[in-house]
Amino acid sequence: MNCLINETADRYLRKGRKIEVISRYIRLKYRISIENAALAKRLQLMNLNY
Repeated sequence: MNCLINETADRYLRKGRKIEVISRYIRLKYRISIENAALAKRLQLMNLNY
């Protein structure tokens, strides 16, 4: 699941989507609940700065 979340977040951040929108998309499509703060922290640890 980690790779799924990471890849999805990376793909949509490159397209310019906000973290809130990405979190909602992951919750609806994959039925994985992730908070915005947790997603932002994960992206920070992956060294993705968009």
